[in-house]
Amino acid sequence: MAEFGRADRRASGERFPRLVGGTDVAAPTAPSLAAELSLEHMDALTPDWRDLSRRALEPNAFYEPGFALSAARHCPAAERPRFIVVRDGAGRLTGVFPIVAPNPLFGDGLIRLWLHKQAALATPLVDRDCAPETIEAFLVWVEAREKSAGVLFARMPTNGRFHQALQRVVAGRAVDVLDSYERAALLPGGAADALGPRAGATKKLAEIRRQARRLGEMGRVTFETHDSEAEIKAAAEEFLALEASGWKAWRGALLSQPALATFLRSATRLLARENGCKIQSLRLDGRPIAMAIVLESQGRSYLWKIAFDESLRAQAPGIQLVYAHTKAALDGGDLDYVDSCAIANHPMIDRIWPDRIGVCDVAVSLGTRRHDAFRASCRRANARRQAREMAKRLANRLLKRKVS
Repeated sequence: MAEFGRADRRASGERFPRLVGGTDVAAPTAPSLAAELSLEHMDALTPDWRDLSRRALEPNAFYEPGFALSAARHCPAAERPRFIVVRDGAGRLTGVFPIVAPNPLFGDGLIRLWLHKQAALATPLVDRDCAPETIEAFLVWVEAREKSAGVLFARMPTNGRFHQALQRVVAGRAVDVLDSYERAALLPGGAADALGPRAGATKKLAEIRRQARRLGEMGRVTFETHDSEAEIKAAAEEFLALEASGWKAWRGALLSQPALATFLRSATRLLARENGCKIQSLRLDGRPIAMAIVLESQGRSYLWKIAFDESLRAQAPGIQLVYAHTKAALDGGDLDYVDSCAIANHPMIDRIWPDRIGVCDVAVSLGTRRHDAFRASCRRANARRQAREMAKRLANRLLKRKVS
């Protein structure tokens, strides 16, 4: 595969090539250069990718190589993302943009930033020192290469630094916010016992304490954090078994889907090597009764997955685990915030964590001649999203599914 940013061309002052579909073409005068790389090339790029994660304007654990590569490898081939990367004139990686094309049968004409079914964010990683140039290089590449009417930047923090940079870059382009909602978050400051009253759930806090006493009467209760690679490997197996023992065994348990179970094992192990993952457990006489997988990036944490022993539902082990996690996170002192990764208005976490972070989906048009097509695409995307939500609510009601 041809390279870009070659040292000999930098020395001679020759313009760097830009890869488009595997073909070298003359680069624009802009210092940032975009190219599409295969999954295999992204694997080889892992050290540079990890370095970019540490320099990212907006952290996103779900786009770090440990998670993203594991997820992409275990996706069906038709669902795998295409990786658009951006480098600066010195050849340093400044942006990673995984994208998926519109479905030709049901698509709305919008290229999307890839949102894996197990991910809670799709904020691309861009270098904080050259974010506008990197975002612009990506948009220029897509505009020249794709026939889509626009790009959908999905699931990014509404008030995050990436969203702010994007707003500056897209001035003059048509923009539409397709979705926006808030979900629970744990912000620094204060004590865990003060959160319940702030959320208007004083009675809930009293109930948590009562359930904790009942649980303590049954045996020795301990809260443990597993963060070494060996501990993560063993704890991941415990988590999979615990999740599959409950109601999710019939709907969504990772262990019931071999590809997803392998993905979880791989992602947690790889992230653990970079101190990007820990698994916490609440144990009763040494037996796990609730477990949580927590991802970490640049001081932010993501309460990614929770499982609990449903035979102890009366003692609420899952809530007890979240409460223990809350105290540990607040006592740590270096917290930016913890993203609950939950749906809006979650019946459990919203009563424990009163603070919220906004999450939004923003569509950006490609080319001034495509504005009409872009508006039509946005209308179709909104209509399809509303239809999906209505169908999901109806199915949950008819099947009496639990919200999680």
